[in-house]
Amino acid sequence: MSAWQATSNPRVKRYEDKRTGKPRYLVRYRKPDGRQSMKRGFTTKRAAEQWLNETEAAKRTGTFVSVTDGKTRLADLEDRYFTIKASQVKPTTLADARTAWRLHVSPAFGAWQVSAIRTSDVELWAASLQGSATLVRRAHGILAGMLDLAVKDRLIAANPARGIRLPRPAGTMKHRYLTHTEVAKVARETGRHETLIYLLAYGGPRWGEAVALTPRDIDGRRVNIERSVTRLGGEWVVSTPKNHARRETWVPQFVADMLAREAEGKAPGELLFTNARGGYLRPPSKSGGSASNRWWALALERAGVEYLRPHDLRHTAASLAVQAGANVKVVQRMLGHASAAMTLDVYSDLFEDDLVTVADALDVARAAELNTF
Repeated sequence: MSAWQATSNPRVKRYEDKRTGKPRYLVRYRKPDGRQSMKRGFTTKRAAEQWLNETEAAKRTGTFVSVTDGKTRLADLEDRYFTIKASQVKPTTLADARTAWRLHVSPAFGAWQVSAIRTSDVELWAASLQGSATLVRRAHGILAGMLDLAVKDRLIAANPARGIRLPRPAGTMKHRYLTHTEVAKVARETGRHETLIYLLAYGGPRWGEAVALTPRDIDGRRVNIERSVTRLGGEWVVSTPKNHARRETWVPQFVADMLAREAEGKAPGELLFTNARGGYLRPPSKSGGSASNRWWALALERAGVEYLRPHDLRHTAASLAVQAGANVKVVQRMLGHASAAMTLDVYSDLFEDDLVTVADALDVARAAELNTF
């Protein structure tokens, strides 16, 4: 018998298995990119033709997956995945993602062929991860994202990491809100950082957004939030604000006056708030280090206010705004949230009184209408 023999179907050939001596069939076909390929080992001509028909149908519907491409290791997708992700997320988010890949995803699945990963494998891995729900979700997100890329590149037909149940994040922590008096006491105790604290408490910028401000960003009571800075790997990285959304926030006149004094004598592009050497101001530490690094904790202690992070002054800004009559859309714009729904999720407790107000208003409206009935 020759190496292979023609059959009635020119794309199906018969050959002899050298190991067993039994007849087998192979199929010659073209991949969607035009490259010729072959699959062998079918025990019957009918099985070979059925596979060929299914393959041609998959090519027409765009669901074709190459058997050899499915042997690609997950680690082979690392560079492509993170290059794409770098254009979509903030540097700090990208750094967290790389850490999750290095510590949790790569050790478990890096050497696996993407076609070999099953849903049960992902579920068992997620269940074995030690850490918070946030850690598990972040690691799973990296794995699922890389397998999404494998699906798009036709390396696999479906993503085995999608649709599994993951632990829910812990309930939202109860926020602490300072009063006007507490803000004034703490701000006074911070000395040269007083203006910064009033800005955080009444304008609601994030720390990185506030310390990246320059005089050209201040326009009377309007503060333009156009950039943010963060320290990453020992270097300062300047980028757009969170959610890539530039915005403006308005502050009370007394804060605007303080900002104007802070900007006096400075060039338009100089920083408003700096460290002792004129560079970016790091977030203060809670404990350890010199007193100059613990200025925030010491100010809280002197003011008799329980410790909270400088970032938590955003919560105070939301609270004071709602007390002044701001609705959820105003608070959303001030804080730079992606949506009003997110603002409601984070600060639902601030709007509980609105439900009472609506209920009272319905009573009044009903009574007024029924009186004319």
